[in-house]
Amino acid sequence: MQDQDSGLQLVHLLLACAEAVSKEDYMLARRYLHHLNRVVTPIGDSMQRVASCFTEALTARLAATLATKPSTSVPKPFNPFPPNSLEILKIYQILYQACPYVKFAHFTANQAIFEAFEAEERVHVIDLDILQGYQWPAFMQALAARPGGAPFLRITGVGSSPEAVRETGRCLTELAQSLHVPFEFHPVGEQLEDLKAHMFNRRIGEALAVNSVNRLHRVPGNCIGNLLGMIRDQAPNIVTIVEQEASHNGPYFLGRFLEALHYYSAIFDSLDATFPGDSSQRAKLEQYIFGPEIMNIVSCEGMERMVRHERLEKWRRVMEGKGFKGVALSANAVTQSKILLGLYSCDGYKLTEDNGCLLLGWQDRAILAASAWRC
Repeated sequence: MQDQDSGLQLVHLLLACAEAVSKEDYMLARRYLHHLNRVVTPIGDSMQRVASCFTEALTARLAATLATKPSTSVPKPFNPFPPNSLEILKIYQILYQACPYVKFAHFTANQAIFEAFEAEERVHVIDLDILQGYQWPAFMQALAARPGGAPFLRITGVGSSPEAVRETGRCLTELAQSLHVPFEFHPVGEQLEDLKAHMFNRRIGEALAVNSVNRLHRVPGNCIGNLLGMIRDQAPNIVTIVEQEASHNGPYFLGRFLEALHYYSAIFDSLDATFPGDSSQRAKLEQYIFGPEIMNIVSCEGMERMVRHERLEKWRRVMEGKGFKGVALSANAVTQSKILLGLYSCDGYKLTEDNGCLLLGWQDRAILAASAWRC
């Protein structure tokens, strides 16, 4: 009960501070921040940890607001990871192994793509955010196990760093050779808003899938329509989208703050059930993955606010507005997700279906939404 009371007190303090910031009552906001900094800690329970991230973000927002000279520099691309690529890999692996979030996204999208490619002999996947390519080894293995052998697989990997994309392609090429999957990798080192149709290198006779995992929300609002229109014009067999199930792109700061506090409290709660309190791995996830997202949502505005999560209902409107129709995820996808969640010792993860889409949540809060589309 005492922990619940202290948690509620932190929530009230954070909301009061955010309200003071939204009303431009900066003296009051400073007093709340002073009090918060005395009671939050990044190594306490889950509520204290998430409160620490939000306190830091509110402090940064206040500092930016009160700066005498507004920044006129071009915003840096949002990157939640430390610059050292080896550290990126290690921290991403922690998230991949310890929590079902990334695996759910990959497995659900892969199942939909695999089914759309049934009986096709030449297949092409455009991955709009290839990262380290973790999504595709399991997919290649599934193709290799197809009766009659694997089809010819081509992956176009998109990422902002050409060198990183090429390195991912090299690793996937080696894997494909070991699995005897005929394979070709096409790297595209561009931001999504700068993509041109010719970069997709579409070929006649190929079945095409376009895949996006936790990436579309970072495309500027004035560019998303053009990007989706360009994808539609490629006539893909399927488009798979996984996005965070949250509304962090509303017009009012206080609404975004409240939504983010609810959302990340659930995530930090799931980490609390997964790791011991003194876990250095947990601290890295909070510091390098979720903390920077909170910082961006709370402290930034305009072009600098890159983390613009939208709920599934909004993505439905966007996709249908560009001429796409929903494809119901199959019973196999649902079964696979249930098996995945069964591999985790904590029982707080929940799977729900919503008009052919799948949502993964913690307790009563949806965290990720997976959907599939066709023209």
